[in-house]
Amino acid sequence: MATLLAMLVALMPFSIDTYLPAMPQMAGDLGSNIHRIEQSLSMFLFGVAVGQVAGGAVSDIKGRKPVALVGLVVHAVSLFGLTLVTTADQLLLLRALQAFGAGMTVVVVGATVRDYYEGRQAAQMFALIGIILMIVPLMAPMVGSLLLALGGWRAIFGFLLVYTLLLLALVARFLPKPLKTEKIGADIFAVVAGRFKRVLRTRAAMGYLFFQAFSFASMFAFLTESSFVYMNLYDVSPHGYAWIFALNIITMATFNRITAWRLKSGSHPQSILRWGIIVQFAANALMVLQVLLLELPPLWALVACVMLSVGTQGLVSANTQACFMSYFKQESGSANAVLGVCQSVIAASMGLLTTWLHNGSALVMAGMMLTATVCGIVLLWVCSHQAWIENDKNKAMF
Repeated sequence: MATLLAMLVALMPFSIDTYLPAMPQMAGDLGSNIHRIEQSLSMFLFGVAVGQVAGGAVSDIKGRKPVALVGLVVHAVSLFGLTLVTTADQLLLLRALQAFGAGMTVVVVGATVRDYYEGRQAAQMFALIGIILMIVPLMAPMVGSLLLALGGWRAIFGFLLVYTLLLLALVARFLPKPLKTEKIGADIFAVVAGRFKRVLRTRAAMGYLFFQAFSFASMFAFLTESSFVYMNLYDVSPHGYAWIFALNIITMATFNRITAWRLKSGSHPQSILRWGIIVQFAANALMVLQVLLLELPPLWALVACVMLSVGTQGLVSANTQACFMSYFKQESGSANAVLGVCQSVIAASMGLLTTWLHNGSALVMAGMMLTATVCGIVLLWVCSHQAWIENDKNKAMF
């Protein structure tokens, strides 16, 4: 189960990270500037948000498997179109469609975990998925740079099409059938709206949601600008970019392993999350300070800060998700959709803002990463500080 769910979640990092080294070449071939191509990242997350809204609610009613299958079909069709695009506008449109399918597919993963696991076991399952998932972001830019050298950037989307078709076969064969299904009647919109409303009214859970969303947005600001900063400002080659990017994933995998070990030894997810918040804030603040003082700090110093900041996803993601999902049982699919939608919309918005603020320096990337982290901390405190205190007092609940 963990392997199949990790392969489904891997659609996201494959779709986002594999073509990062190809952005400069794509811009040239499509007659566009690189910042227009960078916007395809934000378009992808907006599409994911819409797909998660539709997929999460319907999966609560009709089951996880049918939603995943439909999402994979949409994903495959859009990827076929992406291998044939000739303009940047076509790229943005098809990336949004691809993202809709990915959103429908990926949203069932958290709900499936919630169907079969609770509390610390759920956090351990999310951490286990995360460990398996670490392989994909580690290898995705390397695979992308290799495919770029062998067949150009279109080969990257061809590879993703093959992977999607493989997943379609595996999900049809191995994903468990729905535990129960309900008929979709004329009141479907009222049912869906009611589920989302119950999730959004659970104030104690919303702080965890917001911190995960803004923490991911901090990483997404890096993803949006990293090709420009590393390859244009520091003259790093596509192959070198892939290796530097891999350092972030190695750090993330290390922190993820620490999360799994701490959870297994009985630590509360919130205790681990606290350290993730501290490390991410410190790394982003130090990066901004370096850029302000030196304008273009040594590459190793910038990379070290990025490694720690992005790596904290291994301390944050599984634990915020476990804390958030612990508040929901009947609406697990809708809750996971709300989490995914907020994460996607907030990260996409921060990504677009990053491209609009672009001024040819590294300050935009560093500043946006710190801004996102600070926003997450503030909203976590405003929405969930009472729940945080109660969890600290009653760690036995996990």
